[in-house]
Amino acid sequence: MSYGRDVAYEILELAPQPPLQLTPTTTVYSGVVRIGQNSRIQVYRSNEPATEFGFYPPDVPALPERAPLPQVWAEAQVMWFVPGTQSSGHFPIGVERVHAGYAPDPRGGPMRWLLVSGAAHASAGLRLAYRITIQAVSTTFE
Repeated sequence: MSYGRDVAYEILELAPQPPLQLTPTTTVYSGVVRIGQNSRIQVYRSNEPATEFGFYPPDVPALPERAPLPQVWAEAQVMWFVPGTQSSGHFPIGVERVHAGYAPDPRGGPMRWLLVSGAAHASAGLRLAYRITIQAVSTTFE
């Protein structure tokens, strides 16, 4: 499931943890996502740029089209990786440029959904821990 994006990695597994409500306006969403190669043949060369990935966390509520955008912070850490079959060369393993933001419904609906994306260095696949903190826009002034 690549959600219509031309990415080299597919989402193979997505396991959210229960959300953690820090304050009435701040919630932390976390979980594990496993990404792997899509069905196209991939050839990896040493020092190639990272490859994009993206996913929609299933437990983050959708946002109406006209609602103000909340502040969003995204983090991801490598938990596990599948080593490739390369015998020589420098092949980095890791994740970079992780960010999250609300995007139009990929199915064409009226709501916006949180899209987490980034780029990964991996020859075959990764399991990533992710954490997304969302702080709603306060409409009251203290």
